[in-house]
Amino acid sequence: MALYNVDGIVIRVRNFQEADKIVVLLTREEGKVEAVARGARRPRSRLAAATQLFSRLRAQLFSGRSLDTLSQAEIVESFRQLREDLVRMAYATYACELMDALLPERQRHEAPFLLLLTSLHLFNEPDLPPEPLLRAYELKLLSMLGFRPSLTACVGCGTEAVQQNGSVRFSPVLGGVLCPACSAEGEGAVRLSLGALESMKRLLDGDIRRAHVVRLGGEVAAEVDQALSAYILVRTERRLKSKEFLDTLRV
Repeated sequence: MALYNVDGIVIRVRNFQEADKIVVLLTREEGKVEAVARGARRPRSRLAAATQLFSRLRAQLFSGRSLDTLSQAEIVESFRQLREDLVRMAYATYACELMDALLPERQRHEAPFLLLLTSLHLFNEPDLPPEPLLRAYELKLLSMLGFRPSLTACVGCGTEAVQQNGSVRFSPVLGGVLCPACSAEGEGAVRLSLGALESMKRLLDGDIRRAHVVRLGGEVAAEVDQALSAYILVRTERRLKSKEFLDTLRV
């Protein structure tokens, strides 16, 4: 078995057999990696603390035929505060599950790792509103994985998506806004006011560390949530449990 070292973030954990855990790491070097942590459920295990959600690790793994093995792990950052704040934990958990759902295994691409790491730091800041940060994270992750939504040109014909009655139509299936001529063909399209559309553009193209300056509230927040949730559902083909839980907290 080959030995390799990674800088990774724990994005999913589940129990395995009597005393083990299976962890999914988002790593800087190898992309998404799944590994078994032997004995990690035992209280005195040296891997018990390291295999908690959000933990950033310097880890040593052995590659296996079907599943790698987590051999050693040093905690670099634990993000313990996120686990102590239910609302912020819900946002961060959804960010991890979305990454897990969209990113294929072993896709060597450093940008998703840096995006998630930055987002966890920002979710960890009690004075920053988490909602615009989450929307920026969703948009940027979709974009870097090849699913960038078209927010300026009509995704149907490429012409400028001219507004009608102060709004445009967004097609989750086609992945972007529609001009009036193509709107009739956009089955399942949702309405976006110009305020919601402009907010999405700013969050997509701006620095995620400045996402908090974009005001998302009331109807604009609801429109952005509806559009992105529908688009993500098309891409993942399943509803994410962490998103459903997050929605219950925001009611």
